[in-house]
Amino acid sequence: MSTRGVDGSAVGNGDARRVTTPRVVTPRPDVAPPRLRMLEPVACLALAGHGVAVQMVATQRAMPPMVVAVTLLALLGVAGVLGWRSPTAATVRLGAVLVLAFWLMAGGTEGGGYVLLWHFVVAAVYPLVLPPRLSPWVWVVVPAAYLALVPFGAADGPLPVAVLRAVALAVIAAFASTAAHAFRSVVWDRDSALATLHTFVEATPVGLGYWDLALRARWVNGALAELSGRPSEEHTGRSVAQDSGLPGALAVNLHRTAVSGREVRDVELVRDGRVWTSSYFPVRDGRTLLGVGSVVIDVTDQREAQRALAHSATHDALTGLPNRTLFGDRLGVALAQAERTGALVAVVFCDLDRFKVVNDSLGHAAGDVMLQVAAERLARVVRMGDTVARLGGDEFALMCTDVADADEARAVADRVCAVMREPIAVGERLITSTLSVGVAVCAPGERDVAGLLRDADVAMYQAKDAGRDQVAVFDAGLRQTAGERLELHTDLRAAVDRGGISVVYQPVLRLNAHADGDEVVGLEALARWHRPGFGDVPPTAFIPTAEDLGLIHQLGEQVLRTALRELAGWRRTTGRPLVAAVNMSALQLADARFVDMVARVLAEVGLPPSALELEITESVLMLDVDQSLRRLAELRGLGVSIAVDDFGTGYSSLAYLRDLPVDVLKIDRSFTAQLPGDRAMIGFIVELARAIGATTVVEGVETVEQLDLVRGIGCDQAQGFHLSRPLAAQDVAPYLERRVGAATPRPRTVG
Repeated sequence: MSTRGVDGSAVGNGDARRVTTPRVVTPRPDVAPPRLRMLEPVACLALAGHGVAVQMVATQRAMPPMVVAVTLLALLGVAGVLGWRSPTAATVRLGAVLVLAFWLMAGGTEGGGYVLLWHFVVAAVYPLVLPPRLSPWVWVVVPAAYLALVPFGAADGPLPVAVLRAVALAVIAAFASTAAHAFRSVVWDRDSALATLHTFVEATPVGLGYWDLALRARWVNGALAELSGRPSEEHTGRSVAQDSGLPGALAVNLHRTAVSGREVRDVELVRDGRVWTSSYFPVRDGRTLLGVGSVVIDVTDQREAQRALAHSATHDALTGLPNRTLFGDRLGVALAQAERTGALVAVVFCDLDRFKVVNDSLGHAAGDVMLQVAAERLARVVRMGDTVARLGGDEFALMCTDVADADEARAVADRVCAVMREPIAVGERLITSTLSVGVAVCAPGERDVAGLLRDADVAMYQAKDAGRDQVAVFDAGLRQTAGERLELHTDLRAAVDRGGISVVYQPVLRLNAHADGDEVVGLEALARWHRPGFGDVPPTAFIPTAEDLGLIHQLGEQVLRTALRELAGWRRTTGRPLVAAVNMSALQLADARFVDMVARVLAEVGLPPSALELEITESVLMLDVDQSLRRLAELRGLGVSIAVDDFGTGYSSLAYLRDLPVDVLKIDRSFTAQLPGDRAMIGFIVELARAIGATTVVEGVETVEQLDLVRGIGCDQAQGFHLSRPLAAQDVAPYLERRVGAATPRPRTVG
């Protein structure tokens, strides 16, 4: 079975190679198909042959007009056969035939009546080959040329007969022209459809091919040719058995389909690391089997995507470690094996300390680096066969199989803690991070995966409560602690939501040469929580919990608003420009909305920014110096004072300290407690503060001796139990009245 292209050439079983490079065909309505164009000069030669025949039956053996006409027609016909078949050439031959016919018939040449046939040939043939714009003229020109013979009495019959002949010529020409137009339209539509189909077939990523019954490739598109890496033209016409470029499985299944006449589906082909799935089907014309077709689809990327999806379902995308799901599965398998063997399995639950502070202060990119480094270090220290997983957030877990006892599991946990104490490079910064680690060892025969994870988690929180960077081993008594911790979280959240956090105020005094000249210059605001049924909860317990629960922003704003509102009343009562000192946490400093919140609260209570001093610890200040500089500069831009709390206990660089916008250095109480031993150190800090233009406040003054020493060293201000314990809001006003020359109190949020 074959088809023909727009040029009339066969494109089927006999010319398969031509089809392998299909192209879109633009129909040309002014050009006839080549086979028809060849018909026209052949018809011209046929008329020349007709003239020879007329010459042979004529009584006069030599008729010069007929000889001339035959010769001219033969020359024009040969020229057409040799290639002169343009529309102009066809028009010339049409004109030549009509002129010669008129000359022969009008001249009374013997046998001229036979030449009448030439008009009918012209009327039947030339509408097919002339362009559509000229074809209709044949209806007019041929009958008119014939009727032109009537005046010469050479129409080969009376006038009525001549008229009828002219009408017949017009009808024949009209029919031929209409048929030619219809034929061209069908050919153009078919070839356009084939060209479009071939274009889509070549463009599709699906491999398509057709082989005859001898399994010779008749047509292969580019996608299927990719199986061999060679162009599709190199496969066309070749037997599949001789085509070594194609996978052997393809040849086997083509033969199988050709023999059985049945479809074969979903055969996998593999070559050079790529995978295809293929199907084979018989190609029929009715009941007759013509050959075999094949459809081949490259599924390499799909398989890789499936593997990646399966991996992502069981592994953490950031660290590449197993996730909670896979860890649980492996732990379940390990517990089942341990039940049979009597071995012990331990879970080591790890949580990065202060990760949220780093993540919020330095950004998520820094947090991601910390998690990746933690994953690498944990994987480095575990034993062969143990599993390290990231359970989510900043939580990791280790599964240790075949441990001898809890001590061996604790030794693994100790190594984990030690390796995490090494500084982590985040860009140009070095960050020191620690782990709180909980260890739980399964009881013999235990298979409760969730329970073992829960116990390790409880132990981890015990390590956090013990001061972080610790290892805690689970025991049954800790389950009660876990429940208490949950209650603590619930109660703290309720206290913050309902305004249950109170504020007390510790006076700060300016030190003068004589003790009786000391005057109040500020009040530090200290957050306090009285938990019903449990009593007072120390700030060191509930402030970190508030940070972990995401309550620190709400809590900090409450303390700031309360302290400034109280301060406004005391300033009015005393007439003094008192200042309130309020602590801010690392999470607050990292919050871009913090500066706007401070400005809003100051405006609400009607205080100038100079009435507020914000305190931040040295370690938090140095966590991200660039960000600290920007945020503190914004606060200074409001007119707020900045104090560094617990100065001397961190690792601040003197160069950085010089550039930071700091107004106050608060000397940590640990130095005061060591007096007179740390007198030189306190003196150094005082001189340092003077060098950068800052005021010094010494904390933890609890005896008169300490007060005299810090006064003698030159400290500017002091606070401590010897001067005043923290006061409830209602006790501040009487205290201020008792202090002669009281200057400026200052509140501050504290842990």
